[in-house]
Amino acid sequence: MIRTKSLILSIFLFVAIIAKSQTSGNIQLTNNGVAPVPIFALGKPAVLTSATIRKGKFYFNPEFNLGIDAKPWTMFYRAGYYLVENKKWTIGIAANLNWFFMKRAPMINNEEYQVQRYGSVELNGQFRPTKNQTLYFSYWRSDRLDKVGILYEDFVNFIYAFDQIKFGNNIVNTRPSFFYLKDYKWVSGFFAAQSTTYQKQNWPCNVFLTTAWPISDMPGTSFTWNTGVNIPF
Repeated sequence: MIRTKSLILSIFLFVAIIAKSQTSGNIQLTNNGVAPVPIFALGKPAVLTSATIRKGKFYFNPEFNLGIDAKPWTMFYRAGYYLVENKKWTIGIAANLNWFFMKRAPMINNEEYQVQRYGSVELNGQFRPTKNQTLYFSYWRSDRLDKVGILYEDFVNFIYAFDQIKFGNNIVNTRPSFFYLKDYKWVSGFFAAQSTTYQKQNWPCNVFLTTAWPISDMPGTSFTWNTGVNIPF
């Protein structure tokens, strides 16, 4: 009974926060399901969903990613706080709890997926030198919460965005990036990537292309790419 009352109270509080908060998000229909660290991919068509609920300097960012067959792939729950926010700079910290559903082939003990849980801390920032250009930088540290999965991961990422590039009445955004990734006992090295979106006037969505490739030869890594449709809300 106590648990039921607590759950009902939590739901009411959550609804109250949302009612007075700014909410935005997007849904992506993709051919390959590339992850936020773009050398990882589902390897088949996927649906990627993300939302951001913000109140003051606090925000909550859930993400649900699944295959086109509706089977789970990853789930993220990120809670963050903006330390600095002005015309030129935005700097924030966040904690992230995430689940990765690794498909077993063949199944073990009638279990189709092995669930791996990770906890992450993040430092994220933006610097805006001009109206339509932004430097994004971030550091993520992830540690496994169970006995399965990668022991830890360090991810350092730099993105320089060129936004609102006009071609007639159409708009192109392009974001070249450079990042370092270290996954314990698997891969360690530097990568290059880019993400480009194209939107025609009056379209309710945009189309995108992302690519990533290792700069040096690292076993277990290769060129990845992803394209699809992004629907913001």
